[in-house]
Amino acid sequence: MANNRIPEKQGVTKKHLAKQERERRETRAILIGTLSIAAIVIGLLGYVLVDNYIVKPSTVLATVGDKKITVRDYQPVVKYTRLNMLNQASNYYYYYQMLGSYGSNFLTTAQNLVTSLNSPAVIGEQVLNTMIEDILIEEEAAKRGITVSQEEVAKAMQAAFDFFPEGTPTPTITPTIVNTPTLSLTQIAIIQPTDTPTPLPTATSTPEGWVPTNTSTPTLAPTATSEPVPEGSTATSVPTETKVPTITPTPTAFTTKVYGGVLKDYYKNINTYGIPRDVVERSFRTQLLREKLLEAITADLEPKEEQVWARHILVATEDEAKSVLEALNNGEEWNTLAATYSTDTSNKDNGGDLGWFGRGVMVQAFEDAAFALKPGEISEPVKSDFGYHIIQCVGHAVNDLDASAFATLKQNTFTKWLNDLRASRSDIVLDDRWVEFTPNKPAVTSELYNAIFSGN
Repeated sequence: MANNRIPEKQGVTKKHLAKQERERRETRAILIGTLSIAAIVIGLLGYVLVDNYIVKPSTVLATVGDKKITVRDYQPVVKYTRLNMLNQASNYYYYYQMLGSYGSNFLTTAQNLVTSLNSPAVIGEQVLNTMIEDILIEEEAAKRGITVSQEEVAKAMQAAFDFFPEGTPTPTITPTIVNTPTLSLTQIAIIQPTDTPTPLPTATSTPEGWVPTNTSTPTLAPTATSEPVPEGSTATSVPTETKVPTITPTPTAFTTKVYGGVLKDYYKNINTYGIPRDVVERSFRTQLLREKLLEAITADLEPKEEQVWARHILVATEDEAKSVLEALNNGEEWNTLAATYSTDTSNKDNGGDLGWFGRGVMVQAFEDAAFALKPGEISEPVKSDFGYHIIQCVGHAVNDLDASAFATLKQNTFTKWLNDLRASRSDIVLDDRWVEFTPNKPAVTSELYNAIFSGN
């Protein structure tokens, strides 16, 4: 009979148990190592994400009192500024192409914009300073009860896109005061005119390469008053065309629906550069608030300004200037010396006549010397970055300003007020790290750069 008994299980040896334990330890070690590596990777990834999306964006670059400007606030504004400058450069280059040699100024402006864009820190500093000014303006506006409504922001944005739902603004003709100059006996004796010049509210010419200390573009267009009145002059009203927007209903093909689509596409486009729509809307709001505060600050300002009518002879060295001054003291004719020695080629043949100008137009040293003189007086040599000047005062008066000059005066007055306010604050602090957080995008394309600087 067959033996059907199941054999008894053999006992597990110590050797077998030791092998199993070793395998378990190795498996556990591998698992722990794998988990550790995964934890490190996740930790590093988490650190990068936290650093890039939480820590760095929250870094404070500037404080104004209890207000903070963070990287999160700063970077989109820099990008928006760069994008606008790129568009401006492209537009100016387009104008240059349309006008050819007559549009050389447009080409120069485009080149200057591109040069600035290739220096990110320059743009960044301008943006950060403007953001600090915006906070100061918001604080002052709040004190004065000045606000900007959402409706005002919407209308400003519509105008920026040339959309006028209530009708396209139509220029009107308004009278402008034009002065008919009558030179005083003192001025006639000084310049010995062959023709009667018409003095201007700002310098009629400047030395070659001379950059005025104030080149800001006025943001407001006040109503016209008059040009400066030289001593002894009389004023007459002459109707001239001045473009003052007056909203009148006129047909427009740019409908609300079309405008909405254009605006939507615009927001979509700027979002690709990391610029949210609130940056755009805030830029319009702060500009409107700035304009309103400017009007409030300059409300009592009259369209008049202390001005000097001066002429100068510009030479390279102090010795040359002393020689010219000695010749003048010996009775030599001013116009002859100017034509012979002045390096200011823009007006040397006109006796170096700079016309009427107010403060903030010429470089500081020149301005101080000119305003210190009485009509007929001649200065000692005055040093500036352009050389040495011999200055003669032709007239000194408080003159009426035309619309453009008055707008410039208001802007200069507001800028000085804002600078003085900032200088008086001890709670404005900048962190030097703003430079490392300054974007260099959007960048100038090689195609645009080559086109603008080749001039083709």
